[in-house]
Amino acid sequence: MTTITFNTGRTYTECGQRVAARRLDSGAIIMFDIDRGIDYLLPASVELTQRDVMRAYDNGVTTYPSEIGLDYADYYAMLADLRGVANSIPSV
Repeated sequence: MTTITFNTGRTYTECGQRVAARRLDSGAIIMFDIDRGIDYLLPASVELTQRDVMRAYDNGVTTYPSEIGLDYADYYAMLADLRGVANSIPSV
């Protein structure tokens, strides 16, 4: 599973907007915005780039764990891991 991290520079908090996103084996992307406390599951059609992840995020393009055969317990475990990754992204 490939993970990308970035800070959009949007001024939601004094740290900016720190995001971690990971491509899952199913092709879907799980993402976590640590500064806003928001998580998304993006469909496999979204590319794992900052531009495409943010475009999907901004436009509410989502899917649900059950739609890709992912157990919610596994989803929340992955989010906990991404939270740690996102927390290490430098502030703006």
